[in-house]
Amino acid sequence: MITREAIAKALRTLNETENARPHTSVEEVSAGIDEVMAPDVEGWRNGAHVPDRASEREVERRAFGALADYHRVVERTIIDPPFAATGWTIHGSFDGQPVSAPGSSQFEFNEEGRVKRYWMNFNPEDFFYRKG
Repeated sequence: MITREAIAKALRTLNETENARPHTSVEEVSAGIDEVMAPDVEGWRNGAHVPDRASEREVERRAFGALADYHRVVERTIIDPPFAATGWTIHGSFDGQPVSAPGSSQFEFNEEGRVKRYWMNFNPEDFFYRKG
């Protein structure tokens, strides 16, 4: 069975990879995320099924491209192998306006320590500045 320590390491790697965005390309961030995800990973984003990494990479291209100064702070982590949950806030700017978007992610890990399923929840409107 996957250990608590292996899951914690994978989650740290995932967050460090995503937080490298201000200093690296979107493609390099996605390649780093690929290393944490199982080849047959599937997920759900706000309830919508994400069938594979190729689909998620397209979303990453847009999201990390729009938030070049992306930074995620993980406020809490719960690990109960093979599962883990994180609560986080993404910070950055979109069209020159500040973004602060709280959310959560839940993960199921395989025996190799890679994510085989994930569930991500956030309010998409938090990523766009609204005047007034």
